[in-house]
Amino acid sequence: MTRNKVNYAFIEDDSKRKISYNKRLNGLLKKSDELKTLCDVEVATVIYGTYRNEPYTFPNNDVVRNAFIKFKELPTLDRSKNMVTREEFTMQRIKKLEEQLQKVRKENRVKEMTNEMYEVFKGKTVSVDMNPSYLNDLRCVIKKNLKQVRELMIKEANGEGSTSNAPQPIVEQL
Repeated sequence: MTRNKVNYAFIEDDSKRKISYNKRLNGLLKKSDELKTLCDVEVATVIYGTYRNEPYTFPNNDVVRNAFIKFKELPTLDRSKNMVTREEFTMQRIKKLEEQLQKVRKENRVKEMTNEMYEVFKGKTVSVDMNPSYLNDLRCVIKKNLKQVRELMIKEANGEGSTSNAPQPIVEQL
């Protein structure tokens, strides 16, 4: 059973927020312990929350203090090597989401052009007033399909054909 995607937004109800905080705190601590055990690395977790007067530390205060001292003794370059600010993290996230959006748009465009190609095969006329980029995209999809049909015909002529005659879906970046 798959989990539903969580909508990350502030939880208005205080009791629900506290329950969520405790569940996620326990999950984070469990993951920290797993990381420490499975990968044999030092893990120090400090959590400041509104539900406790002092910070919560894992595994204990001494380990966290030693890890912090060790970190502070590192040269500035080594210390900041993997650190990101909120702004940098947000920009990275935006870039990743924009790339995903671009990928989905390209896939949708290919599907749209494939559907248009089938409509043309059924007899729909193509207007000469259409956008040149639209016609070019349609040409690319038709060309790709023709290439695939030729390859299938060559395979069948050589006895390499598959038992299924169903055409394979085409997903190409335009």
